[in-house]
Amino acid sequence: MFKDEINELELLRFESDYIIKKGNLPILFTAPHTMKQIREDGTIKLREPYTKAIALYLNKHFNVNCMIKINDTGLDANRDNRDEFKTELLRFIKDNNIKLVIDLHGSKKSRDFDIEFGTLNNLSADFSTIKELEEAFTENGISNIIHNDPFKGGAITEYVYGLKDVDIIQIEINGKYRDSNNLEELEKLIKSLENFIKQYKEYINR
Repeated sequence: MFKDEINELELLRFESDYIIKKGNLPILFTAPHTMKQIREDGTIKLREPYTKAIALYLNKHFNVNCMIKINDTGLDANRDNRDEFKTELLRFIKDNNIKLVIDLHGSKKSRDFDIEFGTLNNLSADFSTIKELEEAFTENGISNIIHNDPFKGGAITEYVYGLKDVDIIQIEINGKYRDSNNLEELEKLIKSLENFIKQYKEYINR
């Protein structure tokens, strides 16, 4: 069952600070906020539940790459710093000819959106890719989608944006789609990402 599998993936533990799982498609899902962490300024960044499980599930079933931060290193990978996660991320993208990065984040349930795309005000990804991803969500009933307000994309988006021929979209996922008591909504979200991956695969194979 989906519920059992997604919970098993969410509960997986790893010793290293981050993990990379390879796939054959030129798509990379990142999840940098899967643990509670203390930022450089001493503030607390809470974990974003199920972002790890989403990335692992998509890698397992749909052959995408994923890179997940597992343990707190004292540096938030989505802030402007020289942390190992971003350094390794850029190396992996270059070495594996990645064409699209989807950076997974979680927002509070109180946010007035289902999904937000952060693309540095539509600079970091091709318009057709953004449109296809949005349609994949709306076709599964996830329709309250906003762009670049308030989250335009963090340091990961900015770092990858500097690479030639690589698109990146930061996705903020409302907490109602990451609720352990309502995993039907999470399944709907993953189905949307599955449909997008299939469409993207067809596009690159033309």
